[in-house]
Amino acid sequence: MPSGLCYIRGVNLSYIPVLDRRLSTVLRTFVKELKLSPRAYARIIIVARGIADWAHSDKIETPHLLEAIQFCTLSGDL
Repeated sequence: MPSGLCYIRGVNLSYIPVLDRRLSTVLRTFVKELKLSPRAYARIIIVARGIADWAHSDKIETPHLLEAIQFCTLSGDL
């Protein structure tokens, strides 16, 4: 494993934005209820960051995260 990089089962965490405590709790609840993998957790955050970018937002907000969860679960992307 390269120095300075963190991994969850092959997911490079250095490319995943950090969520604030409230959003992290929301996402963990969904991950637990839907029994999603760590890779799915990372994927949702990455998609949420993309949605926030499209909305010209500096940070991921609740609507971005919820839209990412909906998109990823309904698209079968997880």
